[in-house]
Amino acid sequence: MRLILKANRLIDGTGAVPIENAAIVVEDGRISEVTQQDKLDTGDRDDSDVIDVSGGTLMPGFIEVHTHIHCSAQADAYRHITTESDEVFLMRGVQAVRAVLSSGVTTMRDLGSRNQVIFPLKQAVEDGIVPGPRMLVAGTPITTTGGHCNMFGTEADTSDEMVTAVRGQFKSGADWIKVMSTGGGFTPGTNVRAPQYPVETLRAAVQDAERLNLRVAAHCHASAGVRNCVDAGVHNLIHCSWLDEDPNGMFDYDEDYADRLAEAGTWVDPTLALGRLNQIRGRVRTTGGPMRDPVRRFEILRDMWDRGVKFVTGMDAGMTNANFDDFAYIPQVMVEDMRISPMEAIVCATQTSADCLGVLDETGTLEAGKAADILIIDGNPAEDIATLHTVNTIVKQGTVVKREGELLI
Repeated sequence: MRLILKANRLIDGTGAVPIENAAIVVEDGRISEVTQQDKLDTGDRDDSDVIDVSGGTLMPGFIEVHTHIHCSAQADAYRHITTESDEVFLMRGVQAVRAVLSSGVTTMRDLGSRNQVIFPLKQAVEDGIVPGPRMLVAGTPITTTGGHCNMFGTEADTSDEMVTAVRGQFKSGADWIKVMSTGGGFTPGTNVRAPQYPVETLRAAVQDAERLNLRVAAHCHASAGVRNCVDAGVHNLIHCSWLDEDPNGMFDYDEDYADRLAEAGTWVDPTLALGRLNQIRGRVRTTGGPMRDPVRRFEILRDMWDRGVKFVTGMDAGMTNANFDDFAYIPQVMVEDMRISPMEAIVCATQTSADCLGVLDETGTLEAGKAADILIIDGNPAEDIATLHTVNTIVKQGTVVKREGELLI
């Protein structure tokens, strides 16, 4: 049966001017036609299933590039990750991928969960056993001995050990390689202001990953860690916080390296909505972090944007206060705090993030031939980005997941 989706307008994810009085025809899980309602040939569509949302906006499904599905997102998430069993992690993961899909995310990347949890969960989603978005996964992150996220990571200290770890993740079925290039706030005792790996070790990871047709994403808070990642050719920087090595300082932003990020086409996931969620949910940080000076943080991000750095949309879901259905806060904060336009934020959340994940041929924009990953939003997000919180209808690969406000999974 054909599925026909109608709404007042369509945003295709490319940044083009919205199409008014829009309609999409879906057949066999793929988009067969993107058109206007008055141009639909309805003569042979008597058997079609039609969803028509007055005042709504058709747009691509959200692309979430940064989750940790076995983390709890609760205040004591660290205790959970260090004490719970894999069976509990799997149950958390099933709940997480359902919540992600229910928020309008039709494609997600998990950037750090135990291999024995994330790989079977991905397979269960693909087999239709549990509901979830299209998934790309890194499996266990690679970190130093005792380094950031060592409690669920693969520890590697030398370049040779790094290459062995990359090959192990490839053998396990990883779609991406995740490396912890600096310490992180989630792991007590690690140093967010100092690199964990030198350039040559990171470069070894990148070279071997590329040999295996994989890309590398690197967690990096310290400015020195950011520079190491750029010098090593890392494909996707996570956080990119530019923290000063001096604990009495805050940021050590390097404009020359920002230009190099832009020139190399490196994707940056600044996880910029975490501060907003902490404000909303009452978490007060007592130690230094990239959001201790949020005004300067967003000035830096805007300068990076103006220099042409490509931003993608990751929540770091699973960390404290970052729930798995919170995606819409990312483009909202981009608009309200980074001061880019709603349409620019939407492109980041769809086309650019799909390009980063290597799935742009399949999803990320609304075009004939692509997978039918489609949302209908109540309202017009090109004028009011906050309307992305009001997802009326969700279609994932041609299957209706949410219909006119009613969740079907």
